[in-house]
Amino acid sequence: MDGVEYGASSRRRRALLVAGATIVAVAVLAGVGFLIFKPSSAELEANKVGLSTAAARPDQVQLPFRLGDPDGVAVDSMGTVYVADPGNKRVLKLPVGASTATALPITAPLSPDGVAVDSHDAVYVIDGMGKRILKLSADLRTPTELAFTGLADPHGLAIDGRGTVYVVDHVNNNVLQLPAGAEAPSELSFTGLNRPYDVAVDSAGTVYVSDSGNNRVAALAEGATTPVYLPLTGLNFPTGVTVDRDGNIYVGDLNNNRVLKLAAGSNIQTTLPFSGLSGPTDVAVDDQRAVYVIDFKDRVLKLMATG
Repeated sequence: MDGVEYGASSRRRRALLVAGATIVAVAVLAGVGFLIFKPSSAELEANKVGLSTAAARPDQVQLPFRLGDPDGVAVDSMGTVYVADPGNKRVLKLPVGASTATALPITAPLSPDGVAVDSHDAVYVIDGMGKRILKLSADLRTPTELAFTGLADPHGLAIDGRGTVYVVDHVNNNVLQLPAGAEAPSELSFTGLNRPYDVAVDSAGTVYVSDSGNNRVAALAEGATTPVYLPLTGLNFPTGVTVDRDGNIYVGDLNNNRVLKLAAGSNIQTTLPFSGLSGPTDVAVDDQRAVYVIDFKDRVLKLMATG
């Protein structure tokens, strides 16, 4: 055995598996309420929408990661792929052409629930159990903790071109921003969020949030005080969201087993031609518009640019 905890199951993975399911019991332990869910037969059947058993496409590859419950993917300007692997309490990196991933040098106890990179290839990691955000400069040496406070369940994060860091809090139903050099974060004016899962930001400063419990993706333009919603239809618990350098938006649609693309300036969504997706939970895109997806099979799939 190599010590890798294949098939490990986190609290968030269990929650996602029953997202939108029927509540059958409520348990209380140490003053904290836990909802126990059981999907109905109709919901189980509905969750099969888009699931393919076809052979993988020639333009789709599975990257050589060995994972236990991956929970975040990012790619830097050199094409190096980073994956948050909370089942094994580590963040992995896989350079272009490499056949084996290596762990980043984070020695403190870690439960990585998300990963992102900035324009300078610094790496940011959400430590879910520690309720903190760590930053490693491009040399990937000693991490530093960013000045976020009051986090309950941080999950998605993104960084804009000015170094502002955005973090989604899955429990507090909000989005925080921390400008470079700031001593404390502030809350963005998203309203009515329900279990927000991920966040992205484009070159114009518009912030996008997958509002999973409401089956929509919200967008807040820089300087705006009211969000708008992307013209995406049929979403069933949207998860990862990202934006490429041309402003195209990509969204993981968990219970429909698909990844959607909304081209910049378009009102028409397209489904990317991934084969065999099973519960996509995060998505990233590189400078060549290749798309990377993590799914419930503990895989990282890469789909070459399709135009």
